[in-house]
Amino acid sequence: MATLVILGNGFDIWHSLPTSYGNFFQQYNQPLQDYTQYFDDFYKYDTEWNNFEESLGSFNQDNFHDNAAWQPSIDELAERPSNLYGFHDEISNKKDELVSEISSAFNQWVRSINVTTATRRISLPASSRYINFNYTPTLQDVYGVPDENILHIHGQVGRDIIFGHGRTTITLETDQELNEPWFEESKRDAASVVGVFYKPVSEILNRYKERLAGYGNIEEIIIIGHSINDIDIPYFKFILDTYPKAQWSNYNYQNLDEEIDEVAETHDRLLNIGITDDKLTSTSADALSSIYPAP
Repeated sequence: MATLVILGNGFDIWHSLPTSYGNFFQQYNQPLQDYTQYFDDFYKYDTEWNNFEESLGSFNQDNFHDNAAWQPSIDELAERPSNLYGFHDEISNKKDELVSEISSAFNQWVRSINVTTATRRISLPASSRYINFNYTPTLQDVYGVPDENILHIHGQVGRDIIFGHGRTTITLETDQELNEPWFEESKRDAASVVGVFYKPVSEILNRYKERLAGYGNIEEIIIIGHSINDIDIPYFKFILDTYPKAQWSNYNYQNLDEEIDEVAETHDRLLNIGITDDKLTSTSADALSSIYPAP
């Protein structure tokens, strides 16, 4: 029976690896504070970066444009028009700095995760096919799964990694922008940050469709530690459409004493994308060790 295994960040966390965005927050909150101040969600809804990637879509371009660099007044522009070009250059430089610092910190954090501290908790056949949403080489280094059987769909450590939000943002001109056309170029430059941190899921899916559809007669699909978040839904829908007869087994974190039930939450999300109830079972990840005991 051919099996497809889909891994989310919960898989690495289950192996006691420091891969939660809470770990990223602890290490980089202070160093990145000058840059994250321009993302509204980090100060309103996501203060500990639990939804770090999605919160990158909350960039406040007006706040950045008005405060990241000294902005000349109309009188100062009239007196010295070259101030405008200096301001444009400064905004562009500050924008590049923000993007670079956040991207570098994220990559440094991913590279710092030492998967060799993890040990096998279950048996994972090397011959199965794997879609890994994680950047880490846990499958290769801990479980001995060959690279050719793993699709790191968002990249992996040591190579290009893809991270970001999935929000669709439409920028409308405000009265201030209409009244200050001389700042059009710098405002456009500031607004580009949202696009830089956009995760192009449709493009990624199109790139890998042929590979995803070429796994043969998949009869079982196992999900371990994936939150089935909105941005990744297109991947799951494509897999469902490609392998409609497969049985799905979903394993996730559950701690009912603390009223945490990601098993039920992800089960409902999988039903919502079209998996029928008779083809889906969802269970606590703690059951994996007995179902697939480590050798």
